Amino acid sequence: MVVIFKEEINNGATRLDRFTLKETILESAAVRFCRMNYIQRRILIYVIVFVVIFNLDFFLPRMVPGNAAMVLRPAGSRPPAEEVAALEALFGLNKPLSVQYFLYLKNTFATWPPYLGVSNEFFPTTVWNLFVARVGWSLLLMLSSLLLALALSYVMAAISSLRRGGKSELGFLYSSIVFEASPIYWVALVLLWVFAVDLKVLPSFGNFSLTAGTSTQYVLSIFQHAVLPVLAMTLSIFGEDYLVLRASAQEVLKSDYVIAARTRGLKKRTIATAYILRNSLLPLISLVSFSLAGLVGRLVLVEAVFGYPGIGDLLVDAIVNRDFPVVEGTLLLITTMVIAGGIIGDLLLMRLDPRLRETKMGRIIQ
Repeated sequence: MVVIFKEEINNGATRLDRFTLKETILESAAVRFCRMNYIQRRILIYVIVFVVIFNLDFFLPRMVPGNAAMVLRPAGSRPPAEEVAALEALFGLNKPLSVQYFLYLKNTFATWPPYLGVSNEFFPTTVWNLFVARVGWSLLLMLSSLLLALALSYVMAAISSLRRGGKSELGFLYSSIVFEASPIYWVALVLLWVFAVDLKVLPSFGNFSLTAGTSTQYVLSIFQHAVLPVLAMTLSIFGEDYLVLRASAQEVLKSDYVIAARTRGLKKRTIATAYILRNSLLPLISLVSFSLAGLVGRLVLVEAVFGYPGIGDLLVDAIVNRDFPVVEGTLLLITTMVIAGGIIGDLLLMRLDPRLRETKMGRIIQ
């Protein structure tokens, strides 16, 4: 009994030592993380996110039952086993998973432009060429809607600061809450029904008209086809941006420099634009930087509703047809774009907020 008791004590001491060692390692890693500056911590987080997305991007499509060889067949028919085997060999689907993963790594990082495979649906077009051909249309929607939403939020927040408690402020507040709470696909469907189906003043599908002859007609056609998708995204982004800007402006109103500006007799417009809104933009820039992934999600839904041929439409089409190379490549490139945009936003935040340049994490307010 004594021997057994001593062995239990020794085992307990060993487990305690292992637990203490793990706790020490985690504490050391946390201390090193806190000693990094803001941009170093953000880059480390982005690297971890990229590695996780990179692996999920490869394994998740292969967990779906079936493959592209089974999808690429006439409707209602069952291809012979020899044809399925030939298609699997052509697309590399018959190779071991480890070999496919190694080739995925090699083709992604060892070539430029990255060779992300050949589309099964648009064979023999490469994934890179498909993405480059469509990313411009998506950037047109994203940048246009983002700039319009920021400008709209800024103007309405300025009016709200000048007329506190007025009907205009209440109208802006309630409308922003409605657009923030409404699903973007529902807003897109309502706009589609009103302006394209009922009033028939705007097109409902595509990115330009095939009947456009001159360059002026071509540009006008692009503008007309982009109005509804941009409007849907703008209203959705506006609801979030205005609420953030209004809440930040309410905090700035209580600050000493705003009270001093009022005491000096400055005009309300000058106080609202130069003092209140200018110092309220930092949380809005931070929100835009951190919500780029959500903006891409809105883009996918809007392009699906309006049939707009961007990267969102390309991704949805590839998922439906189990086009693994296009799914993997598109998600990877979208992730890279979001991370690049996040880094640019973080650099801009460091430029605007000197507190983020501090070394120790505990000394800054994020």
